[in-house]
Amino acid sequence: MRYSAIALAFLLLGCGTGTSSLPTIKPAPTSSTGSPLPDLQPRLDAIGVLLTDCAARLRGEPVAPADNCTHVMPDVTGVIDEVEKQSAKLPPAGQTALTEVRRQLAEIAPCEPWFAAGGTSADGQLDAACKKAWDALYDGYSAVRNSA
Repeated sequence: MRYSAIALAFLLLGCGTGTSSLPTIKPAPTSSTGSPLPDLQPRLDAIGVLLTDCAARLRGEPVAPADNCTHVMPDVTGVIDEVEKQSAKLPPAGQTALTEVRRQLAEIAPCEPWFAAGGTSADGQLDAACKKAWDALYDGYSAVRNSA
């Protein structure tokens, strides 16, 4: 178990190199009342880190074929499903952000092959539409994370 944790730490450290110029999904400063969804915070944070790490793929950087980026949209959808079940606890801005992320997930679905190909194609319009969809999803997820 100890060796697994050490190996994971080195893997995470190695995966993070070369992406320091990328934006990251950072939690908003905690308020005096705390999080409305404290039980979901670890998962929301983990998916935020995954989205940040997967952004390297959109810059054409090499990503191992066994990486978690191939499953990023189902992972985002899964955590958003969990947040949605408890959406009544979110502030109004969080509920609005949740609705937006749902819409953005639908818009980005046709872009999954584009994403898997490194964020490039021979179709300039597809590139522009998918880049815009990715940016909107990234920003929307960040807003959900920070409201939860």
